[in-house]
Amino acid sequence: MTQENNDPTVRVVTLSTPLVDQDGKEHTSLTLKEPGGAAYVKIGDPYHTLMIDGKNMGVEQNRERLLSYAAEVTGIHRPLLLTMSFKDIQKVTDAMFVFFG
Repeated sequence: MTQENNDPTVRVVTLSTPLVDQDGKEHTSLTLKEPGGAAYVKIGDPYHTLMIDGKNMGVEQNRERLLSYAAEVTGIHRPLLLTMSFKDIQKVTDAMFVFFG
């Protein structure tokens, strides 16, 4: 579950299984913040625009890059984020994608 709050630059994602970070701290949720410009230059666009016959037909999320953004804004190393369950990775990357909408 992603918790909404009054600050559009912050999203809190509740994890189904606690995640232990590189410092041994256990997290039952992740607080995602809007990434800065330096992160954008470093990681790049987290999506690909889908075009058919020259028309924009939508976007495809790049979950690898979205997870890199999550690592950047939480300070938790990416390899540790990769140990999350499939559903938690989906929740975190979906919440991260909202910042790029």
